[in-house]
Amino acid sequence: MLTAILVDDDYPVVRYLSQSVSWKDLDIELIGCYANGLEAWEGVQRSLPDIVITDIGMPKMNGLEMLEKFNEVNPLFRAVILSCHNEFSYAQQAMKLKVSDYILKESLNVEQLQRILQTISVDLSQEKHRAAEVMRYKQKESLNRSALKEKFLKDTLYQMNWSKETWLDQAQRNGITLDAKYYVPVVISVDRISEASRSRKMNDYTIAFAVENVLQEILESMHRCVIFRHSNNELVVFICCDEPLKEQQLLYYSLQKGISAVLQFLKISISCLVGREARHPEEIRHTLMPMLKESSQRFYLGEAKIHRFEIAKFSNEDMYTEYASFFSAINDSLALNRPEELEGVVKEWADWVRAHAFHPGDVKEWVLQLLMDLQMKTKVTLQYQQEISEEKLYDVVNGIHTMEHLECWITQYLQELSRKLSVLAIRSKRTEVIRAQQYVIQHVTEKMTLEDMASYLNLNSSYFSRLFKRETNQNFIEYVNMVKLQKAKQLLQQSNKTVEDISDYLGYANKSYFIKLFKREIGMTPSEYTAWN
Repeated sequence: MLTAILVDDDYPVVRYLSQSVSWKDLDIELIGCYANGLEAWEGVQRSLPDIVITDIGMPKMNGLEMLEKFNEVNPLFRAVILSCHNEFSYAQQAMKLKVSDYILKESLNVEQLQRILQTISVDLSQEKHRAAEVMRYKQKESLNRSALKEKFLKDTLYQMNWSKETWLDQAQRNGITLDAKYYVPVVISVDRISEASRSRKMNDYTIAFAVENVLQEILESMHRCVIFRHSNNELVVFICCDEPLKEQQLLYYSLQKGISAVLQFLKISISCLVGREARHPEEIRHTLMPMLKESSQRFYLGEAKIHRFEIAKFSNEDMYTEYASFFSAINDSLALNRPEELEGVVKEWADWVRAHAFHPGDVKEWVLQLLMDLQMKTKVTLQYQQEISEEKLYDVVNGIHTMEHLECWITQYLQELSRKLSVLAIRSKRTEVIRAQQYVIQHVTEKMTLEDMASYLNLNSSYFSRLFKRETNQNFIEYVNMVKLQKAKQLLQQSNKTVEDISDYLGYANKSYFIKLFKREIGMTPSEYTAWN
């Protein structure tokens, strides 16, 4: 279905057309009516219309100025002008702005406009169909070309008996030009691909495709080169050159330009690993295979940077000699809710890991052990069940490929844990308050009142209310709601329960009150929170 808007400062005309035109029969949806060009332009930024029906003379922005803006961003749109101006200059200017017809208001009738819209609808539908066909053809052609290049790269890596002549001939058969004295292999990887995929709302394949397109424009303008897709987060580039040493400076400049362009246009970070120059397929294979297969070799390299590939050497020392001291420091920072101190401890640990260059597998195993121990401790002391399972933690940690990313992720994870635990933390020295907080945590699904809790503690309700407020700096019901909302967030993330189910489960008799409370404390409704996570 096509979309249309009406733009005219003559309200009776807008109302008449919006009600009289058979939009549904024309398979057109009227998505907006506006009083001037500026209002219309600002109102349709998220969803540009296919058809614009507009007056010319309007305040703030006239119809022709508005159509010029539409013409810049949507070359397929069509316009119909309804005007009181019967001057050739207006009509001449309008014809340059994708205007299908120019109708004088004094002679306007609905049947005439409907015939014009019918013609526009047929024309636009055909044009969109042709554009879609062209796009599908280009995508198919691109996929076929990419598939041929991927196969050629695999053959280069695994065909042991190719001479250079055979290799060049095979490249030529696949439409790839590689004739040169030397080849410098470069592996380009997308940093933190899972985070990039989530934040950009793109799958891994689309991200790799977008990165390849940006790099192709930059690298091919400076070098003879061919870009191959090795995986959804790795590209391989063969830089063809005759004098590698002379071209080295230009290569590093173009790669840095590529890193900056991808970050600017896609908001995605990439890293480049440059191998030694090779003269024939066998040398390319010996250079490239370790760069692609040994991901641990890149663990200590910085992100969004260019690195010369070298075989890394890892320490065989026992990481667990310092486990107790780091666990204690992190646990204390968590318990005392000191996020800045927590960040400092993680940085100290990361610097210690880098200084010793432990094997990446050992580092990840150490981190998983730490997180499991912290989960167990918080579960036992505060009856707090973590929102992320052991299996998911394993997948997340093992999916991290650099120490820089691991340090950042651990810091964020622990600070978020600290924030959640601070809600449940038991800081009072009064036994009555500690018992009350423990009871709330352990009976979070039950309905609780101040009077019920005072009775449970054998205290006067007014006295207990003052005592709790003095010791925790919040009233008892506020604390109950905070604990319940933490549980609600966990259920929204981990279960298939509806908002109404969760409201009932947590002891709220009124679903509307639960939603209102959740939005006030969390900043969004339960449904919005589920979609955001």
